[in-house]
Amino acid sequence: MNFTILIWDNKSQTGMKELSALPLFAKVVELNSFAKAARQLNVPTTTVSRKIQQLEHDLGGKLLNRSTRSLSLTELGTQVLPKAQLIADTVSELYSDAEEMANQPIGTLTVSAPKALSQDLLAPMLAEFRARYPTIRINLASSNRFQDLTKQNIDFAFRLGPLHDSNLVALTLSPVKYVLAASKAFCDKYGEPLHPLDLYQLPCIRNHVEGYFLPWRFAYRNEEVEVSNQSELITDDFNVTKELALHGAGICYLPYSLLRANIQTGEMVTILNEWIPEDRTMLLVYPDKRHMPLKSQLFIKFIREKRDEFKLNLTRSQN
Repeated sequence: MNFTILIWDNKSQTGMKELSALPLFAKVVELNSFAKAARQLNVPTTTVSRKIQQLEHDLGGKLLNRSTRSLSLTELGTQVLPKAQLIADTVSELYSDAEEMANQPIGTLTVSAPKALSQDLLAPMLAEFRARYPTIRINLASSNRFQDLTKQNIDFAFRLGPLHDSNLVALTLSPVKYVLAASKAFCDKYGEPLHPLDLYQLPCIRNHVEGYFLPWRFAYRNEEVEVSNQSELITDDFNVTKELALHGAGICYLPYSLLRANIQTGEMVTILNEWIPEDRTMLLVYPDKRHMPLKSQLFIKFIREKRDEFKLNLTRSQN
């Protein structure tokens, strides 16, 4: 995106100053890198560096302390940054408005989702969305790693709640039912636990996201139990956890939707059925923006229409 912003300055001999460096400055701070900002904005790194230097000259002081590994804001930079971010947001909105003037939803939506959800549920949905809106491109990033929506330019992310970031908006899609399960061969060999605390004595397969272990929580009548034992088998991929459990490596704690077919065929056996695992919630999260592009509005509307489909796939059948 190339743009030039000019502002009248009565104190300047020329009267006009170019402020296109302000959005560049905001982007450099956001990504903590001149090179990353240049790549994202599709301009040479030397251009970014030159414009920041010119901006510092125009404003009469350094905005950034530079070292070989990091950048930090000076006192002047801290004062300038909010105004630079406002200008960057305004320019982005202007381009979005121009895009929508033709009343045609165009552009790319970057969507992040866990691998299992992408494969089993989202892929057919996104194919339907593309058929309905062929001028909107979809970039689906299937990952079980935590994604920073702002820094990684992600428009939407499907996540398990709760939401901890107040800068994001969350659309609740469905409860996600969890089960404790193991292969039939595993149960024949080790027997089934009678209480969640018995899990400390059995091989378990744990999941983590960026080093954070997903807790195993259970409730029965008035008793609540959390199991947090460390395991010799740890993965960051639900599908890998499922395959390990199917091959008798241990007990897994996974969404029922992922194991439904294996439970129905008898390959997997649910354990501690009277102890109800804590429900989690599938959310669609996105940055809180005053101006939402048409392509994003249409995506939110489409996903709202699919809520029943999410619930059908992510909750346990009562039959």
